[in-house]
Amino acid sequence: MQTTRAAQAEKTRQAVLDTSRALFLEHGFDATSLQLIADTMGVAKANVYYYFRTKIAILEALIEPTVSALAANLDQAEHITDRAERIDHLITTWVDQVVTAYRTLAPMSRNDPIVRRHEKLSRELDALSQRGLHLMFGPHPTVDEQAAYWLISDLGVVNRRLDHLSDDDLRATLTRLCHRVVDNV
Repeated sequence: MQTTRAAQAEKTRQAVLDTSRALFLEHGFDATSLQLIADTMGVAKANVYYYFRTKIAILEALIEPTVSALAANLDQAEHITDRAERIDHLITTWVDQVVTAYRTLAPMSRNDPIVRRHEKLSRELDALSQRGLHLMFGPHPTVDEQAAYWLISDLGVVNRRLDHLSDDDLRATLTRLCHRVVDNV
């Protein structure tokens, strides 16, 4: 019985996240209320509130897997001594993460106003971005290297314009693009 309750609780928590994600995409973060989430799920607002006290808590739960994956990819990159291999790893894992996040969280990104307004999350993402910049180009990147890095770190506009591509084709296209930008600085 205990496992069944725990499984049901996790199923309900995930349903809150899935519903919230869909509503954030459809209406935007600010226009989505906990009440709208509850109404869409067909449950009382207290049921949503039990799992997440605020919309920010929902946002954190939605973005946490992306943040954790980015940190893990950077951890792996730190152990790659060959610069070209490290850059390839950073680009490949970044593109994979961008495509996955775009298909599941779009249009939210680290530049989304709600993410920028969330000070803790914004600081965490900025720190990870700086870490990626230094892993790619060293502790003192040139202005051109910085520009290349920041250019490839926000692929949202490309994702939206190439939304018709399959995930594999989108990954291949973005990987080629990122390498062209980075390899030519």
